Amino acid sequence: MRLRSVFDAATELVVEVHFGEGGQDSKQFVGELFSAYARYGESRGFRLSILDSTHGHIVGKFVGQGVWQAFKHEAGQHAVQRYPETERGGRRHTSLVSVAVLPLPPERTQKPLPPSEVEMTITTGSGPGGQARNKTETAVRLVHKPTGLVASVDSRDQGQNKKEALRILTAKVNELRNNEASRAYGNMRQAQLGGGNRGKKIRTYNFIDSRVTDHQLNTKTSRIDEVMRGKFSLILK
Repeated sequence: MRLRSVFDAATELVVEVHFGEGGQDSKQFVGELFSAYARYGESRGFRLSILDSTHGHIVGKFVGQGVWQAFKHEAGQHAVQRYPETERGGRRHTSLVSVAVLPLPPERTQKPLPPSEVEMTITTGSGPGGQARNKTETAVRLVHKPTGLVASVDSRDQGQNKKEALRILTAKVNELRNNEASRAYGNMRQAQLGGGNRGKKIRTYNFIDSRVTDHQLNTKTSRIDEVMRGKFSLILK
């Protein structure tokens, strides 16, 4: 199956949003952008599960037919321009966040990782759930020692977290090591997330002028509030 067909056939997709330049405002926008993605996914009939969430970093898995087609234009640097509440001088501020999009191939197509190559750390949960959860070791972080690739899942069930993290890590490693499709996958996360600096921007959310501009698709809309409520169809034309 050719690369494009593999992507188009995917029914599970991991979306990772990470803060970059801009300090607290960048971290704040991570949550706002992911919330918009959640609404967008809901409007498309996708199921969403949060795999990991900290201030400035959110990883979620969307499940449903057509997930790659829905999110394929989101990978890369996103800029937000506004007057942040944290900016005491009232100055215009530009912050950056990075988005990575990773379609998950069927498990049966993936070469398993030798247990000796995987290092696992289990910690207490950090998300919602109260004191009981925050005292229970459920969060799983896996590191593939030969490549340094990482997968973290932080939800309530440790056993399910291990399974999900291993599947994501296996996909990343397979992507890095195998044939044309895997090489494209392997470069995807690094190219998409980059270093959070001022590289090539794919989209700008300008709250000052009420405008969203997509630099890849050469589209724009003044209905920024609707976009932030998940109506990405206004720019994904």
